[in-house]
Order: sequence, then structure tokens, then C-alpha cells
Amino acid sequence: MSDKSDDDSDDLDPEDGGDFNEEEWDEEDWEKFFQEEEEQKRRLEQLLDKYGFSEEGLRRAFQELGYDLPDSDELQEPSADQEMEDQDIDAIIAAEQSDWDDELTFRDDYQNAHPLFLTCHGLLLKVVKSMRHIWVDHRDHPVVTFQTGLFECMSKIIHAGYIDIDRALEAERGLVLAALKRARKSLLGSLFTIPKLEALKIFSNTFLSQLRHQIIELLQLINQEIISVKQKK
Repeated sequence: MSDKSDDDSDDLDPEDGGDFNEEEWDEEDWEKFFQEEEEQKRRLEQLLDKYGFSEEGLRRAFQELGYDLPDSDELQEPSADQEMEDQDIDAIIAAEQSDWDDELTFRDDYQNAHPLFLTCHGLLLKVVKSMRHIWVDHRDHPVVTFQTGLFECMSKIIHAGYIDIDRALEAERGLVLAALKRARKSLLGSLFTIPKLEALKIFSNTFLSQLRHQIIELLQLINQEIISVKQKK
């Protein structure tokens, strides 16, 4: 990791508002950041399994991770309007979900998106739409694993700036390479889960073959982009 000591690297946090300068980070620095981010998520999941997914469980989990949360009595009591909103939340979600695909597809934000983002975005929309009504009863279910890999892939592509071509061109080289390699790793996780989806016998062979083909195409695009970024001086 360049010539920086571990202490120097630990002091650089992209999430704080201090003197962070991403030009000081190389690919290894960003990879370390992504690893720590992933470990934090994994630790939170373990704590929620331990304490339960409830208000008290969340509080204990976040406190153990070092976050200070306000006590329950410090929170504002909901107003009558807020209580009414809570009662209608299912209806609101159902109404919004009906045109969710169109909203995501035609958002102005995506007009300048890189083809890599658009390909991943289209695949993700197809998967979410096809699997939205499938009931899963645990976090390790193959459907959850498959979708998580795609969401992580999308997250890293966005992190690298590919949601906007101009941002991708300006993004720091080390960040782009680390994010693209993370995206590739997540996508491979989804690809390797397809045999488990086949064993569930809830999807047609044609649909799963299409998914496999699209994922392989996306992997090829990511590999090409990694090579392209490496060749740039």
C-alpha cells in the first residue's frame, strides 16, 4: 500500500468531513476501506442475530459497534398526522411500487450514465421484478444471496462514478479499480448461486439461462473496463 503507514491510512476516512484527500489513496487503500465496510456490515448482522431485530436489538447492536443512539424517551412522540401516515404506509408502498420500474428507468439522472451502469441497472430491474413475490424465510436463502450480489455490484459501480460518464472520467484511478474489482467479485457470487436457484425449481430454465448469459456479459464489460482503466496513465 504505497509508502503510507497503516496509521496514516486509518486516518483517511471518506465518510468524515475532515482533511480527506482521495488522491492520497491508491487501489489498495480503497480495497482496505471496502473490506472494513464489509466487515462492519457482517458484524451488524451477527449482532442483530444475537439481540433480535427489534428497537432494543438495534439499539444494543449499534451501541456495541460504537454508535451513540438517543434513548427512547428522548425521541419525539409522533403527531396524529404521523400516526395516520404509519397506518397507511402499506397502501403508500403498494401505490408507489406499481410504477417503480418506470421511475427508475426514466429518471433524468441516468441520461448521462455509462453503459456499464445501464447494463447492470437493467439486469437488476429484471431480477427484482421477477423475484419480488418470492417468499424467503432466512438471510442465507439463495434468492437473497443472488440479489445481494447484484445490489453490491451496482453499489460499487455507482461508487466508481459510472452513474454519470463525466464523474467516471474524473474519478480517482485507485477508487475505480478497487470498486470495479469488488463489483466483479459480487457479480461472480451471484453467478455461482444460479445452480442453487435451479435446485429450488421455482424459476424456468429459460429464465435462469438468460440471467447466466446477462451476468457473463456484464462480467466481460467489467473486465474490459478494468483493463481500460489500467492502461490509462
